[in-house]
Amino acid sequence: WERTLAKFELSVAGEGRGAWEFQLCHVDVFDDGGPDRSPRDVVANVLSWAPAEELKFEADVLDVSIKSSSVSSITDANICYINPSSALQELTLDSDVLNAEEQHTDLVPSKYEGGLKVWECTFDLVRYLENEIKDAKIDFDGKDVLDLGCGHGILGIFALQKGARVHFQDYNKSVLSSVTIQNIMLNFPHKEWKNKLNLCRFFSGDWESFLQLVKEGGQKYDIILSSETIYNPQNQQKLCSVFKKTLNSNGTVYLAGKTYYFGVGGSLRQFESMLCSAGDLTSETCWKSSDGVQREILKITFKKDR
Repeated sequence: WERTLAKFELSVAGEGRGAWEFQLCHVDVFDDGGPDRSPRDVVANVLSWAPAEELKFEADVLDVSIKSSSVSSITDANICYINPSSALQELTLDSDVLNAEEQHTDLVPSKYEGGLKVWECTFDLVRYLENEIKDAKIDFDGKDVLDLGCGHGILGIFALQKGARVHFQDYNKSVLSSVTIQNIMLNFPHKEWKNKLNLCRFFSGDWESFLQLVKEGGQKYDIILSSETIYNPQNQQKLCSVFKKTLNSNGTVYLAGKTYYFGVGGSLRQFESMLCSAGDLTSETCWKSSDGVQREILKITFKKDR
């Protein structure tokens, strides 16, 4: 018989209102599939994820003309970024992103993965890394860095400022072309950002096909930075695979996230369990928030005795 599966997204309707908004973000109708097939497996197969591709940007044709009123900053890290509302105005041709914004949702699975928003754990990770550099515990100079699920690219820009070569990856091509690249230009003088662009590569699409794309070139990273990318349990295995297959043997992943993502099911403990089952990787919590929603930063490396 036919069974209908409705997936709901839970989000706060407004700060201070004490109200909650439930929004239907995915509906699918499918047959039962038998005892060996769960509804989650069927839905995962139905979603069509965008294939990965590398985007090329020519420095000579890029131009940044952004009003100062449209720019925010992380003052203690000296990083500027376009306000999400201003960034949206540049995305008039991307129907997936526009539809998500019209529905007031940060997530439409396989269509839009929240790249316009600057997530709070990004600020946590930037400040943590800044302190680690001051204490001489980490060095980005000359390193190959991946900003995975980059969105605005703040983590990658931080690494660029510290002398790294950086690959930026985000699901949506339009986020990379209208937000990430603009933010890079905002953070470097005109002559300097052209040189910095030569140290960057940009990739869009799903993590599974992104992994295949970079593996073909034998790419390995010394440091992988990622913020708020574990919210979807169905994609966590892909995330583990990217870490396992592209991290240098002595490299480090810094993963920032909320301890639990209400409404979508992901959690750091769940992800750590999956990571442990992968066999080669180990993790430790190197930072925790002291107030508000519980947030953490995981430091992930290869096991020494593998």
